[in-house]
Amino acid sequence: MFQHLQRSTRWPFVGLQLSNFALNCSHAFATVLYPWIMYDLTGSVICMALMAFVNGIVILIGMIFGGYVAEMLGTRYTALISAKIGMLTSLLIAVLYMADFLRPGTFLLLGFIGSILDGPATVATEAKTPEIARLSRLSSTAANSIDDAIDGIVLLTASAASAFIIAVIGPKDAAWWIVVGNFAAMILLSFSLPRFRLGPAPRLGDIVDAGARLRAAAVSLSFTLWASAALGFFIVLQVFLVPVALRLEGASVAWLGLFIAASATGTVMMNLHLASRHAMPAPAIIVSRALLGLALSMCILWMQISPLTMMIAGLVAGLANGWLSPAFVAILQMKAPRDSRPFVMGLSYSVVLLFLPIEYILTGAAIGLTSFRTTCILLIFLLSLAAAVSAAWLECIRTD
Repeated sequence: MFQHLQRSTRWPFVGLQLSNFALNCSHAFATVLYPWIMYDLTGSVICMALMAFVNGIVILIGMIFGGYVAEMLGTRYTALISAKIGMLTSLLIAVLYMADFLRPGTFLLLGFIGSILDGPATVATEAKTPEIARLSRLSSTAANSIDDAIDGIVLLTASAASAFIIAVIGPKDAAWWIVVGNFAAMILLSFSLPRFRLGPAPRLGDIVDAGARLRAAAVSLSFTLWASAALGFFIVLQVFLVPVALRLEGASVAWLGLFIAASATGTVMMNLHLASRHAMPAPAIIVSRALLGLALSMCILWMQISPLTMMIAGLVAGLANGWLSPAFVAILQMKAPRDSRPFVMGLSYSVVLLFLPIEYILTGAAIGLTSFRTTCILLIFLLSLAAAVSAAWLECIRTD
């Protein structure tokens, strides 16, 4: 069957999309489940934050050097090695957790090893997507539309669905779903990803050159950094703060699914609203409204933790996140020559995720040293202050 698929002109692109779907679903499960497991093992919010911080740092560094690693090892080897490592580490976690032998240190180490090549693998496959589309006799427009549609569907549904599934089947059984997703992605990649010829040996200077190209692009650096900080907090809110609140309240993980589903709905609504406008808002408006929306979401969580507040807070956070889309469309879709595409793409992703690790650890430390509600008050103040400062900062830059 696979030999027949390999002979199909469409198969390389179709196989890549199927593998991305399986891998993204697996990552969605891990994003929801692994912090939940860490709290079960330690009862510590700081340990949850530490795991998220380590994962965020590994991904960030992997994106920065993703182009270099992908060009050195080759696209196929980078993606397959990453998939195999992810499958083996998730298998070890599932086996140890099922047998009650999983320990916090072991869990942290396996999580680190499992994500060590995620960044380079993402850069490798994304950078080669246009060439894979050409091999599959698809236009770049059609390929990008399909790729964006599949990624959007997964991002909007996978995390919320995984929370509900975990609530129904339990965390120990859910850990095996991650293994199955990683295994499916590995098999699909091995039978679909072409063997590209290696180019000249990469240089670390290529990353510097890509940084200069990125800096010279028609994107405001200050605008991008402020938006990156806001996006990082939105991810922290969804991946860390809400799960922590639910664990401290002894609530079901299904409530996290309500929050994520509502936030996805809010993001889509705001994106549609912005797309219908004749002109995009000024950067100061975009960032300040996103930050104020996140502050309002924190206010709702501070007042009460219940299914209703989960949905309302998630909707408000999603609307805030939707404001940030214009900040990243240009930088993530920036055109680059074929030889520098992996380096530029890796740096683009790293800029988007730049503040995420530090926001994880600072938020976790605040909750661990004080309490969730005290941290909510602190974050509401800081987000409101950041909204005012960013608006003034970006407005000054625009007028200059």
